[in-house]
Amino acid sequence: MERYFDSRKFTVGIFFSLTLMATDLVHGQHFAVPAQGGPAPQAAGAPMMASPLAGGPAAAQGNQFTDVYGNPIIMQTQYCPPGPEGCYGGVYGGACPGDPMAVDFGGYTEDQIGPHYFDVSFGAVFLQTDDLLAGVGPLGSITAGPAAPRILDPNTELGDYDAGWQIAFRYDLGPLSVFEATYMGIYDLGYNDTVISTQVTTNPPNQPNQLFTVFSNFGVPFPIDGLDDAEVLTADYQADLQSTELSYRRYWVGNSPRVSGTYLLGFRYVRMSEEFRFNSEALLGNSAISWGGGNDLLGFQFGGDGWYGLRQGLRIGLDGKVGVYNNRYDFSSVGNFANIGNAPADYAVSTAGDNVAFVGETGINMVMDLLPSWSLTFGYKVLYMDNLATVGPNIDTTNFVPATLFVKDDLLYHGFNIGSEYVW
Repeated sequence: MERYFDSRKFTVGIFFSLTLMATDLVHGQHFAVPAQGGPAPQAAGAPMMASPLAGGPAAAQGNQFTDVYGNPIIMQTQYCPPGPEGCYGGVYGGACPGDPMAVDFGGYTEDQIGPHYFDVSFGAVFLQTDDLLAGVGPLGSITAGPAAPRILDPNTELGDYDAGWQIAFRYDLGPLSVFEATYMGIYDLGYNDTVISTQVTTNPPNQPNQLFTVFSNFGVPFPIDGLDDAEVLTADYQADLQSTELSYRRYWVGNSPRVSGTYLLGFRYVRMSEEFRFNSEALLGNSAISWGGGNDLLGFQFGGDGWYGLRQGLRIGLDGKVGVYNNRYDFSSVGNFANIGNAPADYAVSTAGDNVAFVGETGINMVMDLLPSWSLTFGYKVLYMDNLATVGPNIDTTNFVPATLFVKDDLLYHGFNIGSEYVW
C-alpha cells in the first residue's frame, strides 16, 4: 500500500499536518510518533519550527514530516494500532499490542485508515417512486358498467426500479479541499400499455369495440363518441430525471483517524420532465389527450458527509445535502377529439412560472478497496423535491378542460447505486 500513497505524499503530508495543528489547538494535545524501535532522532541544537504547508525543514531535506511544533507527524503510510504510549495511543513496531481493525485484506500493514477520497467515481443508479401519476386510477374498462374489468391502471405499471447512471470528478484545490463535479441521469421512467378489444374480450370472445374510458364513467350513463366503443386504447407515459452539481468540499478529520468527512457548498441543477398520452381508436373516430411539462430547478445547496473506517480498505459513510431552488416550470394539456356526436371540443391549456422549491438528498454508502487505485462502491439514497408541476394531479377525469393547473406537487425518489472509484 505504500506505493498507493507515494504520488500523494506531499498532499497527504500537508493534510495531516494541518489536521494535527487544529486538533492540538482545540484539545491542547501533542502527538509524537517514535521511530521504529525507539525515539525519533533529533537534530543538534534547538528544534526548528515546522512550516505548516511543507511538513517542516526536516521534510524539505527528505526526513520525517513534522507539525508546527517540530514533532514528527503520522502519515498515511505510518499507521500504528492503538496502544498505551504515543502513536495515537500505541508504540511503533513490535511493541504495539495489535488492533484487529487495522488488518488489511491481505494481512497486517502499517497503512492508516485515513480519509475517503477519489479522483473519478462512476456507476449505475436504480431509482423508483410511487408518486408519479399518484391518485390516477384505471383509465379504461372491458365492456361498459361499474363492475366491468378495469384496464390501463398506472399503479400496476409504475413503481419498479428504473436504471440510470452517475459520474463524479474531483480536483484537488489544496491539502484539505477539492472541487467536485457530478452528474446523474435516468431517462426512461415510464411505460407504454396498449389494449385491443378483440384480444381481451371473453364473453363472448373476440368482440370488437368493447373498450370504454374513465372519462365517460366507463360508459355510464352513455358513452362518449370517439372515445368509447373503442377497438384500441393506449396509455404512454415517459419521464426523466437529471441532476448536475458543482461543489466545493472541505475535509475534516475526527479525533480518531478512522473518522473523517467533508463539508459541502455548491450549486445544483435538477431537470425533471414528463409526458402522458392517452389515445383511443373508437368506432366513430379517434381521440388523443396529452399532459406534460418540465421543471428546471437551479439553486444553492450545502451539506456534507462522514466516513468511518471499519478496517483497512473498507469504509462506511453517510451523506446529506439540502438546498433552496428556483423552479422554472411549464405545463400544458391538449385534447383532440373526433368531430362527431357528443364528442367534446378540442382544447389546449398551458401555464408557466416560477416556484420556490426545496431539494434534499441523503444516503448511506460503503466503499471497499479492490486494488491500489480501484474501489467498489454501493449504497442507498433518497431524493425529495417539492413545488413541482407534474402530470398526476392535473388529470381530471370529470372535466376535459382543467379549470386550473396544479403546480405544487412533490416527489420522493429512492433506490440503490453500485459503481467504482479510481484514484491516480
